[in-house]
Amino acid sequence: MLKYTRWVGLPSSYRLVIISLSAFSLLQVGYFFIKSGKGLSYLPLNLLFICLFFSLPEIKKKFSKSSASLFILRVLPLAAYAYCYKLAGNLIHLVYDGWLDDRIAAVDRFLFGCQPNQAVTRFFTPWLSEIMLLAYVIYLPLVVILSYLIYSKKSSIWLEKYLLAMGLAYLTCFLIFIILPVASPRFYFSGLKPDSGFIFRRLMNLAESSIQYAGGSFPSAHCAAGTVMIFFARRLGRKYFTLYLLLVLLFFVSTVYGQYHYVADVISGMVVGLISVIIADKLQVESAGWAGDENKEHLSG
Repeated sequence: MLKYTRWVGLPSSYRLVIISLSAFSLLQVGYFFIKSGKGLSYLPLNLLFICLFFSLPEIKKKFSKSSASLFILRVLPLAAYAYCYKLAGNLIHLVYDGWLDDRIAAVDRFLFGCQPNQAVTRFFTPWLSEIMLLAYVIYLPLVVILSYLIYSKKSSIWLEKYLLAMGLAYLTCFLIFIILPVASPRFYFSGLKPDSGFIFRRLMNLAESSIQYAGGSFPSAHCAAGTVMIFFARRLGRKYFTLYLLLVLLFFVSTVYGQYHYVADVISGMVVGLISVIIADKLQVESAGWAGDENKEHLSG
């Protein structure tokens, strides 16, 4: 009964994290026994994260007077989603041993009569590359900044809807990564990488070698999350909506310019993001008594 009460008392986004980490753990075990795949080394860390998220409501009581600490604890699901991205990378060939880039590239060719990833190379210049890669990098702080804006200007219920929508978008993309492995244009096409640039080109070189992996392409998790951000920024008012719309559209373009995604990845990511917003809006979320819950506004339009 105590365990059930603790589970029911968790915010909905925490439950999504726990379910996702448990599912990834089972997939890692299955991958190991079916295909001798890697990933079992992550199981202790998965368990640690699961225990942490079960304990966070109790930990939160110790920081009840610190708004900054409460905010950090509240948005920890975003860090867990980033960790799930890493877990998905170890399961890319669980279902299919090859790559499906030829199919996705064919979709782009059908839609545009050419390969957009090849077409954008004519615009490669050092300064444009720097702007595009800045737009690509700025996506991560935009996610957190919008979280804080929702937290400070709306209520914990609004923030929970946002975190849940982001989680649904990310995890749907990660699941499709595993089922339909698409390496990405920078692995499929040769010689298309915009290697000119300055600070942000060097930063992305580091990210490409240490964080990104072949297979995290279709659908674009960047674009799924960006679509969620646009819809939630709209609910904060025209000023924030306009700013986020422009920045998100710019990083949509940057994913193709930088050869990280096909246009089909971008479109499918937008669809995943839209569906995630709709589902999160319809679900009755639980924020479990976090600061700001006294404002029980319901999300609309």
